[in-house]
Amino acid sequence: MTHASQKNQQPIHTLDPFTFPLHGSRLIEASAGTGKTYTIASLYLRLVLGHGNEESRHCQPLTVDQILVVTFTDAATGELKDRIRSRIHDARLAFIGEPSDDPLIQRLMRELDQHDYRIQLLLTAEQQMDEAAIFTIHGFCQRMLKQHAFESGTLFSSELISDIEPLLKTSVADFWRKKLYPLDKPLAALIRKCWKSPEDLLLNIRNWLSLYGLTVDNPKLPDSLDAFHSDCLQPWLALKQQWRDDADTINEQITNCGMISNRKPLTRLGLMNDFIASDELIPSFKDGSWALYSTETLQKNLTKKGVLPQHPIFKRIDELLETGSDLKVSLKGVILKEALFQIKEQLLRLKAQKHQLSFDDLLSNLALAFDTDTDSYLASAIRDQFRIAMIDEFQDTDPLQYSIFNHIYIDNEDADTGLFMIGDPKQAIYAFRGADIFTYMQARHQVNAHYTLGTNWRSTTAMVETVNTVFRHADSPFIYDDDIPFEPVQPSPLASRKQLMDHEQPIPAMTFWLDDNDGNTLGNTEYAERMTQATALEINRLLTAADQKQCMIQKEGSATALQPGDIAVLVRTKHQGQVIREALAQQGIPSIYLSNSDSVYSCQEAVDIQRILYACLSPTNERVLKAALATQLLNLDAASLDALNRDEEAWESAVEEFSDYHNIWLQRGVLPMLRSMMSRRGVAEQLITSTFGERRLTDALHIGECLSVASQTLESPHALVRWLGEQIKSPNEKADEQQLHLESERNLVKVVTIHKSKGLEYNVVFLPFICGSKPTNSPLFHDQDNGEAILELTYAEESLEKADKERLAEDLRLLYVALTRSVHRCYLGIAPVKPGNSKSNKTHLHLSAFGYLLNKGQEIAAPDLAEKLQALSDHSTHINILPPPTDSIPRYLPPKKEEPELKARSFSGRIEKEWWVTSYSALSKNSHGRHSQPTPDASLETAGHDMEVAEEENTTIVDEFSLFQFPKGARPGTFMHSLFEDVDMDVARTGAITDFVTERLIKEGYEEHWTPSIENMVLNCLNARLDGKNMRLMDLSDNARRVEMEFYLPISQLNASSLNRLIVRHDKLSARAGELEFMQVKGMLKGFIDLTFEYQGRWYVLDYKSNHLGNSSENYSRYNMAQVMVEHRYDLQYQLYSLALHRLLKQRVPDYDYEQHFGGVIYLFLRGVQPDDSERHGIYDHRPEQSFIEALDQLFAGEQEAATC
Repeated sequence: MTHASQKNQQPIHTLDPFTFPLHGSRLIEASAGTGKTYTIASLYLRLVLGHGNEESRHCQPLTVDQILVVTFTDAATGELKDRIRSRIHDARLAFIGEPSDDPLIQRLMRELDQHDYRIQLLLTAEQQMDEAAIFTIHGFCQRMLKQHAFESGTLFSSELISDIEPLLKTSVADFWRKKLYPLDKPLAALIRKCWKSPEDLLLNIRNWLSLYGLTVDNPKLPDSLDAFHSDCLQPWLALKQQWRDDADTINEQITNCGMISNRKPLTRLGLMNDFIASDELIPSFKDGSWALYSTETLQKNLTKKGVLPQHPIFKRIDELLETGSDLKVSLKGVILKEALFQIKEQLLRLKAQKHQLSFDDLLSNLALAFDTDTDSYLASAIRDQFRIAMIDEFQDTDPLQYSIFNHIYIDNEDADTGLFMIGDPKQAIYAFRGADIFTYMQARHQVNAHYTLGTNWRSTTAMVETVNTVFRHADSPFIYDDDIPFEPVQPSPLASRKQLMDHEQPIPAMTFWLDDNDGNTLGNTEYAERMTQATALEINRLLTAADQKQCMIQKEGSATALQPGDIAVLVRTKHQGQVIREALAQQGIPSIYLSNSDSVYSCQEAVDIQRILYACLSPTNERVLKAALATQLLNLDAASLDALNRDEEAWESAVEEFSDYHNIWLQRGVLPMLRSMMSRRGVAEQLITSTFGERRLTDALHIGECLSVASQTLESPHALVRWLGEQIKSPNEKADEQQLHLESERNLVKVVTIHKSKGLEYNVVFLPFICGSKPTNSPLFHDQDNGEAILELTYAEESLEKADKERLAEDLRLLYVALTRSVHRCYLGIAPVKPGNSKSNKTHLHLSAFGYLLNKGQEIAAPDLAEKLQALSDHSTHINILPPPTDSIPRYLPPKKEEPELKARSFSGRIEKEWWVTSYSALSKNSHGRHSQPTPDASLETAGHDMEVAEEENTTIVDEFSLFQFPKGARPGTFMHSLFEDVDMDVARTGAITDFVTERLIKEGYEEHWTPSIENMVLNCLNARLDGKNMRLMDLSDNARRVEMEFYLPISQLNASSLNRLIVRHDKLSARAGELEFMQVKGMLKGFIDLTFEYQGRWYVLDYKSNHLGNSSENYSRYNMAQVMVEHRYDLQYQLYSLALHRLLKQRVPDYDYEQHFGGVIYLFLRGVQPDDSERHGIYDHRPEQSFIEALDQLFAGEQEAATC
């Protein structure tokens, strides 16, 4: 079937997936619900199989890496890949002989010969689907830039960043500082009337910065701030000075000219004189304007006997007003023009300095590569790689994206290549993301072969026909009817077999809730309140009827009750969604909110968590702590807060609690701290029982995850709190990590933004606020002849009208998306709305998409609304006009589910209780000492942890900030370990580690004055001659060292007595130590070796110890260190570490020999190591005998109990 569009007269073919030509440039317009993804998979399958006749087939079967499929989101990419993989799999099974009910596969089997060959093609395609060229547009560009780096001039070292917000904020702040800070006070004050801060300026220009090919068209604006000062500002300053110089005469003329006494030129004269005497550039008082004193205004306000003032200043005011010069608008335009250019340039410089690329850079760099590719080598190479390209959701393209594929395929079209652009211009709703419907129009004109999908497979027959009726009611339903024609679709053959029954009666497909307000206009606020209540009442009624089996979905001979998850309320904004959810909650109906344009940092939980973090950092600050306790998350009421004022113990307990959170934050991180707080305070329990508790809990946990990620790149907890504050102040809704997470998978009513609903379907849809509109105040519009984006910064009325025409066109497309989500029924809230709470009786309904369709863009008088609706309804038998429900009904009570009686299953298996994972700490913690002095507990066996011994009595006087006075304990020990794990050895070799040490001290909460001591400690240990000769850690290459090597030693069976006998016999330190006591072990022994390194062909174990043995290096003698080794059973530790390294070397080193390859163990007592110390204080080394390690190996393997005897 072929027909022509309304005015374009280009033939449009109904697409047949069997005969569609698989070559050339072709445009496929797929209306909502017509099976776009199915069609893409079908064409893909034909390309793989080489199906078609001489005219329609591709010249050869293609492999999956030769077929490019591009879409715009990761989710869509995953869905496409899964659907295509599934179709290929199903086709292969069918060709093998399994039955298939897919008509396309059945026909392919009939029309294709050589089935064995086709099976092999399908099998190869299925096996290679992980390599299929199915990408997002950015993923495609990134791959092409990497694969053709030389041709595109791409740096190999460039880093791709997903969020340019920090760089953008820096660029805007830099412009603000350089350009606006130096201005004089009056001009700065005028600028502050436009933007309060750099963040406000960024909000104004953010969407314009990313527009490709934007033309800033300002013929009436000065070129620069200097020109503004001379051309715009100076005349008004001169006028002001003229008034100031002759104020008495001017005031006398105005006062005595015979003006009506209560008119503004007279009543505002005192305020005008105050303005004249001030530094202000424009009047700031209410109704203040130079126009108050124009000749025209003065003349209107004179009495019959009044005489117009004759002072020359009034003529000068007329002359300046006639120029149309508005200081505020002119200044705003000049700054915006400079800001757009300079901020873009600064952003490019910052990214170049950091070798970073944004997602937009991927597109612009590839497009630039084509522009400079004079011999078309790059385009030819990509075209050879991908013989066919299918661009999904093509209506959401932009000029840059289109230019890329235009270069590759359309400008250089080959007989055996093809570009298939698949989309629906009626669903182009992402202009705020840069999508450009005018680019689609350009492609539509450039490509001659047009196809359409003509069957709706989603909705019932009644719903399809009703949507057709609504959009055919206007002559130009999408305004640009030459390029976005409305082609009615047909219902599927099975559509009539499904319907929604309400008390055994079919429900009309579309219901107009008409609130005519007795023929008067209705303010937006009241309109929203009435339709919100009506929506909640009707959903209550439907669900109650469904629970009584009175509201049923009939399909293919079976019937199921309508479920909450079958219902969606579509809204435009988060606020609309919130009021709907509150109304549903009042009716007892739970719901979830879905949006892709809301940031988690916009929610109250972000502010609450910020206050809680402040309190963790300053738990003794009364104001800060009370602010945290009063947050909605912690939910302490006024009475409880007052009790804290009167109960000193309770207050001290709260301070101690938040001090604990601070410690957890420093030791384990911000997310464990928040989880600890939520557990201790029962946050989840109290939230889950509150209204929207699941949403709030999900947001709180989401923010915690974001904080945890951000903390990895920030230097301190204080920096993290500042970072959170910046996110709250300027949330970035486009960032994937900020998108709201789904709070529940339960079967709930969906409250969804229209943008988020695209691509989804619901059995019942409500559009309660569809008559609302918001005319744009943006001066951005497009030239309809060439599609060029134009920014007209004088905000001329003509420009704003063009921009609002584009706003209305997109609202029409949003209405189309909203109406086509419905399978069975759709409710629309209709009323003669007016903006805000205006006293005018004129409706603004015609400015909304529905109002435009209803009366062809003409104004609708409130009394005529019912007649207009009836005229539309007369064209369809499936439209119902009713007043919105208002009568109260009982609160919804969902039916109680009969839960099966649950009981514990009887366990019949066998648990091997002897098998467990142990550690050095677990084996040594119950060691009984043979010495009278007490032995402290061992530390946990985790990476980077250490233990401390009690400080020995020492009378040596030391410097307050010497290393010997550095805090003692597990946390300082872990900190010392971390320095050696993370220090950059290349930097350390230069000795310049001051910044590194200072940063780590601050990050861990220590004072900066410890830097010299800690820096010396690190350098002393790295330079220490570990063997008394030339072996230094500083000289080791990265390949010769392994930090925190984790190991697991298998244990066949081990008991304490066997181990005691063995180690006492072979090790003098073990002979001095107490006996080990532990349960019999069978399983694994887990551990971490601080440092394993190789030096001159031998491997060594090294462990860092932060123990405090005294206040001078002499206290770290070998004798004293041996005492500590015994007390803490470090002897057992190095024996186990030696065994672990021995086993590893046996597996990895060819011809391994213990005597030749095993170097020994070294314990560095960090506080005692000194440079060039011949006594080697702080260094304890030992090399266990080979016979001992081999016997220990046999004992762990369970091979030789006798070895211990």
